[in-house]
Amino acid sequence: MKTILRQFLNQQNAMNGRGIVIQGVLKWMKDNPVLFLWGVWFIYLGLDLLLRYFGSMPIAPFDIILWNFIGWGMINQFWFFVFLPNAMFFRRWKLETMILILVFLGFVLFKLFLLGKWTELELQLFPFLVNESVRSLQFLLYTSAIWGFYVLAISQDEFNKMEIDLIKLRIEHKSLQLSPHFVLNMVSQFSASILSLSRPLYDSLSRFTDILAYSYKNPQHENSLAHEIHAMENYVACQRQRFGDTLQFVLIKELGNLETNKLPLPKWTLMTLLENVFKHGDCFNPSKPARLEFRMDELQESGSVFIMSLTNTPDLATPVKSSEFGIDAVRRILEHHFPGKFRMSVEKSPVEFNLLLHISYGKNPENRPLG
Repeated sequence: MKTILRQFLNQQNAMNGRGIVIQGVLKWMKDNPVLFLWGVWFIYLGLDLLLRYFGSMPIAPFDIILWNFIGWGMINQFWFFVFLPNAMFFRRWKLETMILILVFLGFVLFKLFLLGKWTELELQLFPFLVNESVRSLQFLLYTSAIWGFYVLAISQDEFNKMEIDLIKLRIEHKSLQLSPHFVLNMVSQFSASILSLSRPLYDSLSRFTDILAYSYKNPQHENSLAHEIHAMENYVACQRQRFGDTLQFVLIKELGNLETNKLPLPKWTLMTLLENVFKHGDCFNPSKPARLEFRMDELQESGSVFIMSLTNTPDLATPVKSSEFGIDAVRRILEHHFPGKFRMSVEKSPVEFNLLLHISYGKNPENRPLG
C-alpha cells in the first residue's frame, strides 16, 4: 500500500522497467526489421573501426569499408528475409543457396579486386576465399540470432492476439442469450411506464438501461474512456439504489478539462475491475469503505496519463468462484492495446486489496488509435 500511495502522490512515471524496454525494442524490430538490421550492421561497423583505431590496427581505405558495409548488408538482408524464412518454414533452400553462393562470390571477387588496388602484396584466391567464408559464417550466425528474436516477437504478438480473440469470443458467447434489442426495448418500455409513478425509480431504471446498452456494445466498435467511466458511475449508482445506506463506497473523479471521449479504451476493461470489488470485496464496512478514484495527469515527459486507484476490503467469508475474466484478462487486453504504455500494480492482504493502474496516452492522445 505504501508503494502505491508513493507512486500516486509523487506522480512518478509508471512506464519504466527493463521488461518494458525490451518489449519496446522487440516491437520496433518487428515493425521495422529492415531499419533494425541495417542499424545493427552500422553499430558493428562503428565498433570495428573504434577497436582498430584504439588498438593501432590498420584501417582499410574508404572504398573497401563502403563495399564491406553495403555488400554484407545486402547479403544479410537476403539471408534474413529470403533464405531463412524459405528454409525454415517452406523447406525451400536449393535455389536460395545457389543465389547466396553466387552473390557471395561476386562480393568476394570485387573485394579482392579492390584489395589488389590497395596493397602491393600478391593475394591468393583460395586462402582469401577461406578467410572470407569464415567471416561470413560469423556474420550469418549473428543475423540468424537476430532473426530468431524477430520470429519470437512476431509469434508472441500473434499469440497475444489469439488470447485477446479467445477472451472476446468467450464474452460474446456468454452474450448470446436474448436479443439485445428485445431486452433494451422492453426495459425502455417499463421505464416509460414507471415515469408517471416514480421519478427516482425511473432514473435508476434509466441508469440500468445505459449499463445494459453498454454491455451489449460490439467490442469491435470504437470505445472511449469517457464511455467506460460513465458506465462505471451508473453501475455504482445502481448498487446504491440496490443496497441503500448500507453500501459503503466512495467514488472520486478528477479528470480536469481533457476530453476523455477522445481517449480510446477497450469496452468493459475497467468495469471488470469494478465488478470484482462487489464479487470478492466487503463494501458494507463503515470503517473501511471501498474507494474508487479516477485522475488524469499531464506529465511533461509522457504527456497525458490516466490513473485509476481501487481500494477495498476482501470478503473472506463468502468466497466466489472465479469467472476467468479478472485482473489477468484485463492485463492481457491492456498489453495488446497499450504495449509499453501502461502499468498495473496489485497488492493483496487478508485485510486490504489495492490496485493502481496507469495508462499513458502520450502527447497527442486524441490522435492515438486503439489496437
